[in-house]
Amino acid sequence: MNQLTLSFLGAFKALLNGLPLINFRSAKVQGLLIYLVLTRQHAHERAVLATLFWPDEPERVANQNLRQSLYRLRQLLGDIESGTESLQQTQGEPFLLVTRTTVQFNAASNFTLDVAAYLSRVEARQLEQAVALYRGDLLPGFTCDSLPFDEWLRQEREPLHRLALDALFELTTDGLTHGDHHKAQRLARQQLSLEPWREEAHRQLMQALALSGERSAALAQYELCRRVLLEELGIEPAPETQTLLARIRDQQIEPHAHHRSDGAHAQQRLVTPFVGRQREFERLVDAYRQASRNTLQVVALLGNTGIGKSRLAQQFLAWVATQEADVLYGRSFTTSTGISYQPITHLLRQRLERENAPEDLLSDLWLSQLTRLLPELRERYPDLPQPTQEENTAREHLFEAVTRLIQAMAARKPLVLFVDDWHWADAGSLDLLHYAAVRWSEAKLPILLILTLRQEAASESPELQSWLTKLSHATDAVSLSLQELTRSDTEQLVEMLLASGRETNEPSLAQVSDWLFAETDGQPLFVAETLKALVADGLLHHNGATATWQIDWAKFAAQSAGSRIVQGVQEIIQGWLARISDPARAIAAAVSVLSQQATFRHLCQIAGLDELHAIDALDDLLGKQLLLEADSALALPHPDPIYSFSHQKVSEVVYAEASVARRRLLHRRAFETLHLVATPAADLAYHALHAGLPAETIRYSLIAGNEAMANFAVRVAIAHYERAWQIIEQSGWPAELSGADRQTLYRALRRAYELTEAWPKAQQIYETMISYAQMLGASAIECLGLNHLATVHLNGLNDRAHALHILERARQVAEQSGDRRGLAETEWNLSLAAIHAQDAKLALHHSERAVAIAQELGHPHLLARCLTSTAQAYSFLRQWDKALPYVLETHKLYVADGDLVMAANSQRGLGFLQIFSGHPAESLETLRTTLAFSRRVENLMGAADCAWILARTHLELGNYGEAIDLGRLAVEQTRAVGHPLLHALARSAWGVILRTVMDWDAAQATLLDLFTQSQTEGVAGWTDQAPELCALFAAAGDWEQAAIYVRQVSHPMHEDEPLLPFNLTGWHETEALLRAGDGAAARAGVARLEKAVGTNRRYRLILLRAQAVLAQWDGDEVQAIGHLQAALALAQEIGLPGEAWPILGELGRFYAAQGEAVAARAAYAEAAVIIQRLAATIGEEELRLRYWTAVPVQYILQMASK
Repeated sequence: MNQLTLSFLGAFKALLNGLPLINFRSAKVQGLLIYLVLTRQHAHERAVLATLFWPDEPERVANQNLRQSLYRLRQLLGDIESGTESLQQTQGEPFLLVTRTTVQFNAASNFTLDVAAYLSRVEARQLEQAVALYRGDLLPGFTCDSLPFDEWLRQEREPLHRLALDALFELTTDGLTHGDHHKAQRLARQQLSLEPWREEAHRQLMQALALSGERSAALAQYELCRRVLLEELGIEPAPETQTLLARIRDQQIEPHAHHRSDGAHAQQRLVTPFVGRQREFERLVDAYRQASRNTLQVVALLGNTGIGKSRLAQQFLAWVATQEADVLYGRSFTTSTGISYQPITHLLRQRLERENAPEDLLSDLWLSQLTRLLPELRERYPDLPQPTQEENTAREHLFEAVTRLIQAMAARKPLVLFVDDWHWADAGSLDLLHYAAVRWSEAKLPILLILTLRQEAASESPELQSWLTKLSHATDAVSLSLQELTRSDTEQLVEMLLASGRETNEPSLAQVSDWLFAETDGQPLFVAETLKALVADGLLHHNGATATWQIDWAKFAAQSAGSRIVQGVQEIIQGWLARISDPARAIAAAVSVLSQQATFRHLCQIAGLDELHAIDALDDLLGKQLLLEADSALALPHPDPIYSFSHQKVSEVVYAEASVARRRLLHRRAFETLHLVATPAADLAYHALHAGLPAETIRYSLIAGNEAMANFAVRVAIAHYERAWQIIEQSGWPAELSGADRQTLYRALRRAYELTEAWPKAQQIYETMISYAQMLGASAIECLGLNHLATVHLNGLNDRAHALHILERARQVAEQSGDRRGLAETEWNLSLAAIHAQDAKLALHHSERAVAIAQELGHPHLLARCLTSTAQAYSFLRQWDKALPYVLETHKLYVADGDLVMAANSQRGLGFLQIFSGHPAESLETLRTTLAFSRRVENLMGAADCAWILARTHLELGNYGEAIDLGRLAVEQTRAVGHPLLHALARSAWGVILRTVMDWDAAQATLLDLFTQSQTEGVAGWTDQAPELCALFAAAGDWEQAAIYVRQVSHPMHEDEPLLPFNLTGWHETEALLRAGDGAAARAGVARLEKAVGTNRRYRLILLRAQAVLAQWDGDEVQAIGHLQAALALAQEIGLPGEAWPILGELGRFYAAQGEAVAARAAYAEAAVIIQRLAATIGEEELRLRYWTAVPVQYILQMASK
């Protein structure tokens, strides 16, 4: 009987009879199994399944795909034998119940499923077992390219996620109540992995680390907490957290003075020793030593919440600081996703504040880019130029600036970069650090990058998982997984903490360590919290005379043998609050509202107390350890101490006990106070929202969103914009805000949605914008909205018909209102829609109308855009001569307007046209100038685009070495800038280069990969790999394969007129068809080319060679020689040595066949000379050898030597 074991929590895993099922062939088959298993209580109609998994396919195709996927799945599960449709003759039930109309997973079959086991444990209140089964969210990151399936899976995932959170919270509370602090630490870390912004868990971990003697780790945990809160919630840690930080930073177990010096609330703090991490510590030391030898090392410290990742890192950083390394420290916070590049900014800001002269590290160009993250640099360097504003390159320039800054630091001494709680990093930080790490690895610099990540958070984030995978592929990244302390580790900890203060007649410390291990399961955070509870309950006290910790054995024996030592967290907090005064409660309430802005002055203002009453209340709270005081060094930008709760749970209880009216009042006071000082717009929006101030919430949410967009943190910006949008939908547009504000929100939100390809949301914004414009009678805004809505339907929703309908409406609005600018925009969009549909005639019709209106309006940028679309239409038609004047005029307009970046874009287009017009020398001059300019202004995308075109130019001119270098560089650069179309075009150029230099295997791999991906890469219509593959196999003498691909070559037409191909190898297609026995197709192809060539001399050369092939096939050698001689003259005139030598070889064959030995020798000799010159340009020995030993080359060389 077959046994199927399925695991969907965390990574997908499927075993059949103990062996892994891996060959699903496609994610669709895998997704089909997942869906059927999770919905096994129902039988599913085949039509429903086909629609679910292939929503965009025609019904026939979707049904066929379903049949094939079901067949593959049944084979995998053993329901049918491979290659048959018959059921296996085995005992037991099949796993799939399949009929002609329905499919269902057989619930009676022999299978196990971890999701079912998890839900069963939750229902039975077996929470520890349930949590153990919850290894991660339901299939994080899994997708099978079906939006309906992805949405279904998301809805299945969320309830399981919430159940896990609830179970972990209850278990953590129970662990703390029972004094099982190691266990509580582990569970609290798991909570933080699921909900990183739970500040109370951060405080528990800080306390555990500090009480276990891991001061550095405790400090690191605070920084992590702060980063997370800033990124996730836009707030600083609560005052209690900051007070805890201040006490940990003292590193002494002496009374810690706050406002008064009389020691009224001084109290000794316990620090737990650092134990149980020797192996991991040594691994970090080894990584540092390897990095010191100029090799980037990346170490990810993984583990559950409270496991000691930060403590381990801090202990290591303390050691590495003694090695004269430069250490940069950063942290992510739960709020990091709301603040763009927060951990990177934190890392750089602290380091640059110590740098005497940052200008020695970077030029002004790159320092100016850093001002996006560190605006304070402008105070030090007011003359810095403005950072790059060109949208296509600004983000890459920012990344490059950060990369170069770290490189400059590493050039001076080994560098250690530590970022705590990286799992909370925003998407922009992930992109930036990956970009930088790849560059650092290539540069071979002495850099050690250490990241701490919660295991559970990493497993729940598909984006983070993908990032880690890509980083491990690009660098030598390793992961260290931390586990709980063992029993012997716990014994060592207790000995280190208590042995020096133990009397000789006292019981053995083994009793304490056994009890402590039993209570905490060796979880470091729980150990620390348990010890803290012992201190609070008087079971563990500090002997000031001996500076040691001692156990009250009588109390310990009574408590440990009887009731639970640690009360429930809720009860503890309530007991604390019951013992404070009314003014202290007012201060506590203010702290719960203010969070990271809780300075003494602000607390007085928010609580409504004078300074004398406020100072007494504050001392009361500090003395009872409800509040902690953080010094100004870690509370920037405030010069005054920041107060925070000792635990986030205290903040939550205090905040929850305040009435709604009181909370609203406190938030209003906070807003009125903070908006007068330097406060992040995101924080002001938060207070305005909770104060019930809709206009202020919208205004500051807009500002916060714009700030995020300025740093390219689009998803962060969307959260702010959507908050404003939701208020408007709920309450209407506030009268205090202007129509301009409304248009700003429309524009900002739609742009953010477009950048993230959230097309349905962008559609909603534009429709609202159009309705608003119609209500006001603002036809210009309505026309603009219609144009934007059409682009959403065209580019995002792939609904061209509806997009054209909308553009027609826009044209009517513009014409009726006399909006000439709107009409030009509409005509321009109509031309782009036509290009998108590869209807060049229609594109020309609209673009020419747009050009006429733009010329009438005298609007240079609009005119330049319209001219560009006209040039694109002609280029699509391969009418290079007609496209040329439009490109030249566009270039002229951009130069006159001072927009040199866009002018360079036009120059790249000019260089491209010159290649295909048969003017490679002019193309070389054009593109060399353009590439130099793009590199000088650091236009990374422009440089990458120019590189592949210039590589093609060098290939034409026979500069093979230059072509190889630029072609390879173009592939790398276009991949780095993340532009799929440019990357595909660069790879296509690289394939042509490899084919030309006769690196057959590499060329075949590149071209075949492109051939299968070209449709999805979006290059259909602009390049065709089939003729390149035909030429490749023809040149290699494999005519059977050449025939396969020649039949897949497209033959575009325009108004029943043939178009020129983008490929320059047509004679190979002619010969391949003739050899395959399809002479009619071969002759038709030559006729089409002859009709399309016109005056284009580059394509005339192709025509002449194709005509020579036909003449030879027909036995007319004289005519064939005539065509080849004309082709040779043309190749020499244009300057194409790579085309000339094969023609000379063909002529040599004909001359020899006719008995003209002298002419044949001369032809072969001339060809051999050209080959030698071409080979000499190839600098790479291996590639040059392949070129020399290729059969066509060897034939010429052998014939020339005879």
